[in-house]
This record gives sequence, structure tokens and C-alpha cells, in this order.
Amino acid sequence: MDKLEQSLNQASGSNEIVLPSAHWHVIQRYKWRILILAVFVSICAGLYLANRSLIYRASATLLIEADQAKAVAFDSVQGLDSNRKEYYLTQFEILKSNSIAETVFERLNLAQQPSFQKREGLKEWLVGYLPEIAPLFQYFVDNENIDGEFTENIGAGYINGSQPSGSDGNIQTLEKEKEKIARLRQFSKSLIVTPIRKTQLVKLSFDSEDPALAAMIANAVGEAYIAQDLEFKSSINQNAAHWLTKRLEGLRKSLDESETLLQKYRKDQNIIDLQDRSGRGLTGLVSNELEQTSYQLVEAKNEVNQLRSIVRAVNDYGIKNIEKLESIPEITSHPVIQNIKNLKVKAKLKVSELSQIYGRKHPDLIAAKSELYTVNKHLTIQISKLVTGLDRELKTKQNNVTALERQYSKIQVQFQDVIGKDNEYQKLVRDVESNRKLYNTFLERSKETALTSDFNAAVARFTDRAQAPNKSITLSTKILVIIAFVLTIILHISYLLIKEYFTDNFNSVGDIETKLGLPVLGVLPKVARKRNKDLDLHYFFNDDGRQFSESVRTLRTSFLLAQGQRVNQVIGVISSQPNEGKSTTATNIAFSLSQIEKTILIDADMRKPSLAKNFNISKDKPGLAQVITGEANLSDCITIDKLSGVHVMTCGPTPKNAQELLSSKRFKQLLESLRQSYERIIIDTPPIQAVSDSLIISLHTDAIIYVIKSEATRVRLVQNGIRRLAKVDANLVGIVMNHVNTDGVADSDYYYGYYSDDEYADKPVKS
Repeated sequence: MDKLEQSLNQASGSNEIVLPSAHWHVIQRYKWRILILAVFVSICAGLYLANRSLIYRASATLLIEADQAKAVAFDSVQGLDSNRKEYYLTQFEILKSNSIAETVFERLNLAQQPSFQKREGLKEWLVGYLPEIAPLFQYFVDNENIDGEFTENIGAGYINGSQPSGSDGNIQTLEKEKEKIARLRQFSKSLIVTPIRKTQLVKLSFDSEDPALAAMIANAVGEAYIAQDLEFKSSINQNAAHWLTKRLEGLRKSLDESETLLQKYRKDQNIIDLQDRSGRGLTGLVSNELEQTSYQLVEAKNEVNQLRSIVRAVNDYGIKNIEKLESIPEITSHPVIQNIKNLKVKAKLKVSELSQIYGRKHPDLIAAKSELYTVNKHLTIQISKLVTGLDRELKTKQNNVTALERQYSKIQVQFQDVIGKDNEYQKLVRDVESNRKLYNTFLERSKETALTSDFNAAVARFTDRAQAPNKSITLSTKILVIIAFVLTIILHISYLLIKEYFTDNFNSVGDIETKLGLPVLGVLPKVARKRNKDLDLHYFFNDDGRQFSESVRTLRTSFLLAQGQRVNQVIGVISSQPNEGKSTTATNIAFSLSQIEKTILIDADMRKPSLAKNFNISKDKPGLAQVITGEANLSDCITIDKLSGVHVMTCGPTPKNAQELLSSKRFKQLLESLRQSYERIIIDTPPIQAVSDSLIISLHTDAIIYVIKSEATRVRLVQNGIRRLAKVDANLVGIVMNHVNTDGVADSDYYYGYYSDDEYADKPVKS
């Protein structure tokens, strides 16, 4: 058990890495198919490439200018920013455009070149037209009214039985257009535009069968691109100059009209445009006048209010109360009163000084007092006059305020009128200034355009012109055929090996040794027979079955050599599932052993017995089940096959308690009894995955032979079955690979073709 499990575990662990030698049988098996496929592909490649011409590639290099030269430092009228990344991508697409292709076609008359007169192949047609057909197909799918539109617009004439007028001309036009599109597509396919990274260089390459033509077209594409750009710039400049001239005429008329309107308005309104210091223009004078009048009115009102307060005070004190009147600030602040008071102060000071020097009757002192009296009297008179004139002055001031208010109201009305005129005036002035600014701008731009219209810097220049290449870029037909041959072999072998690796079954002896780690006793070939028809029971003895019989004898020899000193008398034949050739293998092993030893074949598959049917024995005849139960004697259950001499014990009528019968002591005693009568006992057991009967039988056997059906039996099922046998210490001596396709089996797969020769074939022995 330990040895069997260790062998299986080692095989399972090594299953992840499979050496190529373990799969050499795949190549050996399918070698003719691989070779035939490679030869077929090579022939097809040779026929396809037979009329193929060598392709030459010529390349020219262009430098696309980012900052184009200018005659003067004027901005260009073209709106493409050459400093952006999109600029270069746009130029690359322009180089591949149909307009460039058409220009080169017409310039070099490429329509007459043989390489451009070839019709498109199916591949080129599909590649070219599928993108055009897809949107139309989508339109037909999405548009619900397409049937009506088709009938009305396109197919009405044909549906009604009449052909639309002018159809011949339309068909010819369409044919020419198709030819043109096909040639342009062929041209675009051969043209390769490759930008050189981190530079402003772009490589123009063209593939052609004619090397000189390839170089000529590559250079012509660059020249057409440069010429088209110059023509485009010239056209833009001419259009701009024409448009600027036309616009200048209109702007000049607009300027003249606006100036005429402004002058007429000035004249009609009698306006003189005088601006004050604040730049207020026409409203400045009236505004200043309004401000001055407002200021004067405020001052006059203040004076009236002041006089009213003085008059109110005078009325309160009385006109004759000079002392109180003298205390009124508005009176004392009068200049005349201030002068008299100053004289009074001086007179008092003089009297005071003289009183200290002279006596009261001194003439100087008397004169000083007389002067002081005169000053006081004058002061009283002046105050009286001043008080008397307050009413008159108040009335005058009030009249002045009334006059200023009338004047202020008049100026306000005048100011509103002036503002309206000024607004209209400023509007006309702005129109004149705007028209003059636009006219000057367009005039300046027109002069710049006229000055630079005859100078256009090229968008690109050649750094290297294309030269006719000496070597083709395509490989020779012979090399391509060899490559196709080798590549087909490699790909097909890779496919077979990958399929072999991921296939969970046994395809060869190498698979068994690699995945199970167990020896292979023999390989039984696949025998050709009609569909749904079993193999002839005695095919082992037929002349047509010599190859098969030699494989069985090889199996017999391998088994006898594998037992060594030990005699494996009771042999169990096991498989994982039904229909894997277990019963056929057990029968033929019994046939081969019966030629040298007395052999009995027992059908222990009580669930689904098959030996009775194969040997044409009645199902009602007692067999193994009846012997174990004691319902029949041993001699009554054994049938001798006349052709092979093998003794056969069928299952008999199928019992319901098969497992109990096989586990009984009577089954063990039966095998002990048979050991005395037979040299070899072959037991056809049930499939190990279906029931546990085979495990019970293996306890009474000396050796177990495991049958595997090639390309059918699952690896995991076999591994599970072997583990179950290992747990009961069964002696698994080896594997028999059944139903093998011998066309691809090598010598290492235990099959030798020369065994089928007559001189090596053994004759069957009849008993």
C-alpha cells in the first residue's frame, strides 16, 4: 500500500511539469497529418505567392516648420496655431488625404501605370467597403420607413418595370467613381506617413513594384503637400485682401455718414464743443453756472436768516436800549461799530492817563473827556442808524433770494435741455469714433495683406529626397514558403501539445507513466468494426486479428515477467467505469493464458454481467452466485469454450445481494477450491467507481490488472480508483491500455509492428 500510494503521489506531483519527451508520442501519432498539413499550406502559399511581384519602398524626409518665415512682422491671416500638438497631427492627416493623392495621380498620370491598373482583390474590396456599408446597414435597421422611401426615391422605376431615365450615364459615372475610389484606396494603402519621435521630421514612404516609381511618388507627395499649402495660403491671402477691400469701402461710407450726421446736429443745435477742466464737454458751462447760482442762493438765504435774527433781537430789546443793542454780536461785529469802539477805547485810555497826571479842570483832561463824549454820541448815532436800516436791508436781501431762486429754476430747465442734446451729441461722436477706429484698423490690415500677399513661406521642406531603392522589402517566394512550412509545423505541434496537456485522459503509455507512475503491461490496439457491433469473441484466433493477438501475448508476457518469483494465480481485471473494454481484456488474457496453462474465467460483475452473452451461454444457467449460495454444484456452473479451451463461470441469474455474496466465506472457499484445479483464475470484476464489489474481490486476488480506455478514461477517476485499491493493500501489478490507435504508437508504447508477420505469429491451440 505504501509503495503504491508513494508512486501515485509522485506521479500526481510531477503532473504540473511535463517534459517534452513524455509527449513525443503526440508528434509520432500525428506526424503524417502534421506533414501533410504543412505541405498543403506550403503549396497554397506557393500558389498564392507565385504571381506576386517584389515590393520596393522609397522614403523621403520632410521637415514641417513650426515657426514659418515671414517677410515682415505681421500676423498671418491663417488661424492655425503651429505651436500646438494638434497642428502636427493635422499635417500628418493632410499628407494622407485624398486631395494629395488625386494631385499626385494627375501629375504623374498614375492611372496609366500597370501597378495601378490591377483590379482589387476580394480582401482589399472587403476591407475598403465594409466601413462604408456598415452605416447604410444601420440606417436600414433603424429607419422604419425605409421600404416606402426606397420605393419612392430609388426603386420605383425598377419595381414598376421601367428603368429610370439617364441610367446609362449614371452607371458610367458610378463605375468611374468606383475605379477612382479603388485607385485612391490602393494609393493610400501603399503610402506610409511616419513621424519621427521628438522631432519635426516626418518620413514619407511609398511601396511599389517599380523602385523608380516608388521614389517618384514619395517625392511627388511631399511636393504636392508643399504646393497645396502654398496655394491654400495664397488663396486665403487673396480672399482676405478682396474681403478687406470690400469691407473698407463700406466702413468708409459709414464713417462719412456718421461725420455728416454729427456736423449737421452741431449746426442745427448751435453746439460748440467746449470742454471744461473736468472734461464734461457741452454740459460743463451750464453745470458751472448752475453750481454758482446755487452757491449764491445759499449765501443769500444765510444772510436773510442772519438779518431776521438781528431784527428779532432788536425788537425784543427796543430801539432806544443802546446798551443791550450794543451787546448783540451782529451789531457789534459791524465794521463801523468796530471802528467807533476802537476810538472809544482809545479815548477812554487817554482820559485815564490824563486823570492820573492832571486835575479835573486841566484843559487837556477836559479836552480828552470831551473827545470821549463825542465818540460815545457817535456810537449811539451809528447804532441807531444801523438798527433803523436793518428792515430795509432785510427786504433787499429777501428780494435778492427771490431773484436767485427764479434764476436757479431757469438754469435747471436749461440744464435738462442741454443734457438731452449732449447725450445725442455724444452718441453721434461715439459713432464717428467707432467707425473711424474700424476703418483705420481695416485699412492697416489691408495694407499689411497687400504688402505680404506675394510672399508665402512653405509649410515644409525636404531634408532628404527619396531615391530608387536597390532591395525589396518583401521576402522571396522560396523563403516565404519555407517559413509557412516551418510555421505550420510549429503551430500544429504546439496546438497538439497544448491539447494533450489540457486533456484529462490517457492518450499514450507516456501519459500513464507520467500521471500514474505505474508500469504498463500492454497496449491493445483499436480494432476496426462496424458501428454498434461488438468485437468478435474469438477475434484473438482469427487470421485478421494477428496484430491484436500479438498485443495480447505481449501483455501476457509482461504480466508473467512482472510477477517474478511470486505466482499470481488469482488475477482480477478492473476498470474505472463501464464500457472501457474490461471484459474483453479479461477474456483475451484468459485466451492467451489458456494456451500455456489451465485457466478459468469468472464473471464476478453481478450488477451487469456480460460473459454469458459473449460466450452465448444461457442466462438461466447457474453460475458464481448460485455456487456461493449453494444452489448449484461447481461442475454445473462451468462451461468450456471449445475454440480456446478456457473454462468459463458466468454470473448466473443476477442476485439482489451481490456485495453480501462476495463478502461471504463461501466465495473465499470457492477460490481456494479453484486454486487446486486451475493454474490461473481470471476474475472479471465490476467497475471500481460504480460499486465497491471490486474492492472486496481484490482482497482475495493475488494481482490486479487495471484496464484504461485510450483517449476516454479520465485521469482523476483512475487516480481515485488506485487510491481505493491501495487502501485495501491490493497488488496492482500494472496497467493495460485498451482501444489504442496504433497508427501513432511508437516502439516505446509497447507495440511492435513486426509481431504481425506470419513467421512470428503463434498458432492458436484448440482444446
